[in-house]
Amino acid sequence: MSKRIVIIRHAKSSWAELGQLDFDRPLNSRGKENASLMGKRLLQYGLQPDAIYASTAKRAKQTAELIATATGFTNDIHWDRFLYHASPERLEDQICAADDAYNTIYIVAHNPGITDMVNDAIPGFTTDNVPTCGIIAFSIDADTWADYHKAKRQLLLYDYPKNNSSDV
Repeated sequence: MSKRIVIIRHAKSSWAELGQLDFDRPLNSRGKENASLMGKRLLQYGLQPDAIYASTAKRAKQTAELIATATGFTNDIHWDRFLYHASPERLEDQICAADDAYNTIYIVAHNPGITDMVNDAIPGFTTDNVPTCGIIAFSIDADTWADYHKAKRQLLLYDYPKNNSSDV
């Protein structure tokens, strides 16, 4: 059996309010549009989430909520303050701790952790930077999330709002 992981970088945030804490920055209008767009693309790719884990930073929360709405996800989102600027190891810990009843999980977080994580996690895949609202989906050949580290991994898709070669 395989399980699927969708790593999502938060959408474009606003820098309009000078002096605003990084944690409190909201999405700008383009970010809101892109989050809905990418949620619809995920649904078209057949990547309906069983669970969504997201950073508690405002821009990540808004991204997760818009993607949840676009995919028809109606369960509670798992908010985790430790996903704010999480290291690759923290992102992997989140994967390993997921409930085995879930087959597809989304993680909404921040760079540089997600770029570093996917570059290390997926054989043959490299990117200099996951763009805002970029999505990277990959599968692991495992029955349990705890087997993540020893499971064979395969890229399913890499997409982002400005990608004109999207298959959807």
